[in-house]
Amino acid sequence: MLLEFRRINDAVWERYRQGLISQPSLARERFRQLLVHLGSDPREAEALGLSYLDHLASRGELLPGCRRVLVSLGRRYRLGIVTNGIDRVQRSRLRVSGLERHFSVIVTSQGCGFAKPDPRIFRTALSVLGLGPRQVLYVGDDAVVDRAAAVGAGIPFVWIDRGVPLARGVRRPRRRVASLVALARTLQSI
Repeated sequence: MLLEFRRINDAVWERYRQGLISQPSLARERFRQLLVHLGSDPREAEALGLSYLDHLASRGELLPGCRRVLVSLGRRYRLGIVTNGIDRVQRSRLRVSGLERHFSVIVTSQGCGFAKPDPRIFRTALSVLGLGPRQVLYVGDDAVVDRAAAVGAGIPFVWIDRGVPLARGVRRPRRRVASLVALARTLQSI
């Protein structure tokens, strides 16, 4: 069932990134499709989707070294977040994890109306920061969507390569690091 949910979730997120469905539809549709697949009542999708988002919003797991890296980078750089994640979920997770204070700007696709790979989501962040594309660096974990959005906005991109196989035909980004700790070491040498 988990594999099927992941397949459905990935396909629904792709439709969202293409602007074919809204974020409220995304939250509902992934569970509607799963319930249909399981032979269950798809009318439960709305409640299941909301429950899932509430649970997700209450969690604040961190990558290894995250807090230490943010403190270190925050001494040298202004930090921001650009995410396709659902606004209330992302902001809640940042509060729960205690990371919110490290970021001077948080731009969500829901908040600005553009989802990566649309580069306008980055233009929104740049406007809030008062910076140009060559004055920032975007670090993302999606070698396709994050890179396409950053490149489209003229922003240098660094990929966090967690060793997950890429889809057939997708080239590994040239600039990549294996972890946030490696990113911090790389930036300190610049």
